[in-house]
Amino acid sequence: PDPDDIDTSRAHALADDFLARQSDGGWLDPRACAELLSCYGIPQQPWAWAESEEDAVRAAQRLRGTDGRVVLKAHWPGLVHKSLQHAVHLDLRDEAQIRAAFQDLRTRFEGLMTGVVVQPLASRGTELFAGVVQDGVFGPLVVFGLGGTATEVLADHAARLAPLTGQDVHDLITAPRCAPLLFGTQGGGPLDLEGLEQVLHRLSRMAVDLPQLA
Repeated sequence: PDPDDIDTSRAHALADDFLARQSDGGWLDPRACAELLSCYGIPQQPWAWAESEEDAVRAAQRLRGTDGRVVLKAHWPGLVHKSLQHAVHLDLRDEAQIRAAFQDLRTRFEGLMTGVVVQPLASRGTELFAGVVQDGVFGPLVVFGLGGTATEVLADHAARLAPLTGQDVHDLITAPRCAPLLFGTQGGGPLDLEGLEQVLHRLSRMAVDLPQLA
């Protein structure tokens, strides 16, 4: 399947601009990453970038969910595993907590932190992982499986060559050991499997379009 609403030219321009400034490559910052995902219609939690305490408070007021809770995530170039660095504050409910969280991150990561990402707290659910790997022999692979802080420890993932067919997507979703969680076991309802399939197809298109994406 060929997803619609794909902006390949903008994605190429983003990659070219990044590599022109950083020829050795590297991790995209949150804003560039969000722009790249938007080129392929990959859904994202609402978010805002804040470089000051006041910016964080205003963003939280605008983005807080129905229960009023938000999350602050510190960022600096090269930071990947935020939870291992204790660079995330969850369940922030009011202005005082948001200010305290921002001050804590700024103090602990002084000289490193370039800003914070502010998001509404996501509802509880099954956390999944989906990504792209460029294999030296086979080319682009789409990887899928159980997510969360233990994703690398458990390594409950499957991979298929891009571009993905409908059968490939079915195999990706059903291959990991966690697959029964996706189909409503233990009394829970099934996930939005159609939406999940769309995400994987769009990641596949991104992997094929952008060999620069490592």
